[in-house]
Amino acid sequence: MTLSRRERLRENTREEIKTIARKHMQEQGTAAISLRAIARDMGLTVTALYRYYPSHDDLVTALIVDAFNALADAMEQADSSQPRESYAERLMAVMLAYREWAMQNSADFQLIYGNPIPGYHAPREVTVPAVIRGFRVVVGILAEAMANGKLQASTEYQQLPPHVSTYMTELIERDGYNIPLQPMYFGVSGWVKMHGMIMLELFQHTPPVVGDPEEFYRFEITNILKTAGLVLK
Repeated sequence: MTLSRRERLRENTREEIKTIARKHMQEQGTAAISLRAIARDMGLTVTALYRYYPSHDDLVTALIVDAFNALADAMEQADSSQPRESYAERLMAVMLAYREWAMQNSADFQLIYGNPIPGYHAPREVTVPAVIRGFRVVVGILAEAMANGKLQASTEYQQLPPHVSTYMTELIERDGYNIPLQPMYFGVSGWVKMHGMIMLELFQHTPPVVGDPEEFYRFEITNILKTAGLVLK
C-alpha cells in the first residue's frame, strides 16, 4: 500500500527519533534514552514527540523490535548463503553473523541483551515475535539436521537434565516451535555459549586474554557444533 505524503513524513520523523535515540545510547548507554533530550536535539518540544511515541516505553519497545528484527535479518541472510544440506556450515555462518552484528551494532545489542532499563517492561505480545525470529533460524537448522539423521549428540548430551527438559518441552509447545526437544536444547546451549563470548568481547574482557577474539569464537563454535555431531567440511 502506498503511503500518503503525511504518512511518509510521519514515518520519516519516527525513524529520525529512533536514529537520535541510538546515537544517545551509543554515547551514554541504554539508560540515556530520553524523550526530552531527543526533542532538544530535534528542535522540538517533548509534547510534539508524543504524537510519534506516546511514551518513553513506546520508543524503547520500537527500538527493541527494530534491533531484534535487524539481528534476525542478518542471521537469515547468512543461513541463505549456504547449501541447504550443509548444516554445520549454515550454523557457523549464522553464528558468525550474530557476532558480527553485535560488534557493528553494540548499542542495539546491549539494549536487547544488556542491563534492563529501570522501570521498563516489554509488552510480550509486541516483542516476542521479533525476539524469537533469530533463534528460530538456529533451532530450525538443528531440527532439519535431526530429521535427516545428521544430528548426533555426544555422550554427555544424550541424557538431558529432567527439569530443564520438562520446561523446554512446555516452551516448545507454548511458543509454537514445532520441533523435537533435542534441537531446542542444543540451540539454547549453543546460544548461551556464543552470547557469553560476545558479551565478554564487547566489554573488552576477552581480547587481553585470547588475543584474537574472532579466531577464539570460531574455534569454540566449531567445538559446539561437534557436540551435536555436526562437523565443518
